[in-house]
Amino acid sequence: MGTFTVTPQDQHNPTEGPGAGGGGPGAPKTEVTVRFGQVYLSRPTMTEADGETAALFPREARLRSLTYAAPLYVDVQKTTRVITPGAGGGPDGEGQAAAEDEVDEEAEDYPKVYIGEVPVMLRSAYCALADTSEADLAPLGECPFDQGGYFIVNGSEKVLVAQERMANNHVYVFKPPAGGKYAFLAEVRSQSEGASRATSSLSIKLKEARGGGGGGGSGGAAIVASLPYINADVPVMVVFRALGLGTDREVMEHIAPDFGDAELLEALRPSLEEAFPIQSQETALDYLGKRGSHPGALRADRIAWARETLQKELLPHIGVTPYADTKKAYFFGYVVHRLLLVALGRRGPDDRDHYAHKRLDLGGPLLAGLFRTLFRKLVRD
Repeated sequence: MGTFTVTPQDQHNPTEGPGAGGGGPGAPKTEVTVRFGQVYLSRPTMTEADGETAALFPREARLRSLTYAAPLYVDVQKTTRVITPGAGGGPDGEGQAAAEDEVDEEAEDYPKVYIGEVPVMLRSAYCALADTSEADLAPLGECPFDQGGYFIVNGSEKVLVAQERMANNHVYVFKPPAGGKYAFLAEVRSQSEGASRATSSLSIKLKEARGGGGGGGSGGAAIVASLPYINADVPVMVVFRALGLGTDREVMEHIAPDFGDAELLEALRPSLEEAFPIQSQETALDYLGKRGSHPGALRADRIAWARETLQKELLPHIGVTPYADTKKAYFFGYVVHRLLLVALGRRGPDDRDHYAHKRLDLGGPLLAGLFRTLFRKLVRD
């Protein structure tokens, strides 16, 4: 289920000097790693007032206003590492060589730790009625024609209603309401297959064309992108540079497959002119880092932060490895291409309400999302 590391912070003791139990340079450091392993889910049970545990059936849950839920257990392994710094050399850095750090590691296993209860859907694999024949249902107070598929919470039968959402990993191009600063908007809600993380959204916007010296040097409309964890819209060419495309020709090859399409290339001119001062990958990453969560950090730290953000948060369904930048550049170019096709009138905008663009979340994903939130809270506590 995951591994989490906690490093306790040293407490300052004014009565003791540095290193004498006050967390000085020579003090041992402790790291505690908690690993969650195998998960166990039993059949629904209830605990009586005298502490006795017994199997719970749906009929009893209805009559006694109980929740038809099963206890959840997980194997936990706690590893404590105490790192004692080795003795250093002389005051002038010469003489005795620095000794290696001494690491003392101790692991403790906690099998089947109770972490909570999960409501059980009637007639599911973990329901007490899962393998019951029709003849055995009547003594248990159940109707043979009851299909199940619902839950019992505090004695009430509850049905999970499907939730409608836009499909992930699809490119949608919309026309925003009139009067805004953008003429067209392309969106991608990116999520890795089977991922336990939230959806990462990417927006690419075409500015309204202005007369004179508007969006770009040619008076046309520039294209900007809204990236995860970046606090301002950035020119799309800066994103291409940050992904490793060094020349304008390389960028154009990712957006416009046909170099004979003069209209499409002309539509990209303002964006190229807007980002002309930024020609290298490091400059582009620094540009993004200055608009991130730590704008006052050192340049090297800003570049490292921007690189990691692009790797893990930009289009995670394409990949989150250091070698996925090339694929991301092609997909990013495809999104810009789709935006320009709609802006040039060659393709109509997508219909937000069309059912082809919708997905329905049923009991599984809804419960998984709720469990994910509660489990993270448990880990933080």
